[in-house]
Amino acid sequence: MKIKSPALLSLVNNLVVFVLRMITKTTRFEFVDDGLKRCPFADTGSVRFLYSVWHDSVIPPIFGARGHQSVALISQHRDADTIEAMLKAAGMGAIRGSTSRGGASAVKKLLTEAEGKHIVITPDGPRGPHHKMKAGIVFLASHSGRPVVPTAFTASRYWELKGSWTNILIPKPFCKIYFLIGHPIHIPENLSREELKYYTELVQEKMDDLERKTKLVHTEKVSLADESTPLKKAA
Repeated sequence: MKIKSPALLSLVNNLVVFVLRMITKTTRFEFVDDGLKRCPFADTGSVRFLYSVWHDSVIPPIFGARGHQSVALISQHRDADTIEAMLKAAGMGAIRGSTSRGGASAVKKLLTEAEGKHIVITPDGPRGPHHKMKAGIVFLASHSGRPVVPTAFTASRYWELKGSWTNILIPKPFCKIYFLIGHPIHIPENLSREELKYYTELVQEKMDDLERKTKLVHTEKVSLADESTPLKKAA
């Protein structure tokens, strides 16, 4: 159901954001290894990343902190109006654009709008397929010099909001939310078609690796480097 009234849409978005924020306040965050230093709302000094986040796990990074150091890249399609309004209600910036259309001028405009911020990208969107990497984030990394950081998020208990091509993970109150933040992947400049395909597959592989690890985190015996290392807790 689409809401046409701007006032009603704003009310609904703010209500949803309020409920999700209240739920998140009851949860406990767990970070694998030193992921806290690289998470989407961390202060990483002068380094700026492109965060790769699957569509179904966007709730934890959005509501992980009030002082976001990131903006989200969302579709220019009008269907994304609701997403943009919700992000703004949650205190996170949103940029309308594309990682694969418009060439160098579009990339330059995007980076100007995101100056000083990390950029969060859902590379399996806007309409899937589920957990299938598109080349846009690698293209942007090649033209911006920003490393790609793969991520995965899960919770000890959660609901799944059913969607047309993917579900959305919503943590339940008083659960643990697990943050798996991979190591930066540096993408060379001026990629050939073959190199673009190679690095897209590489990021896909790293995202898949982290997703597999989310199945193990409930035992608190998984690490990015060594699966025998316990999870490190956030301060």
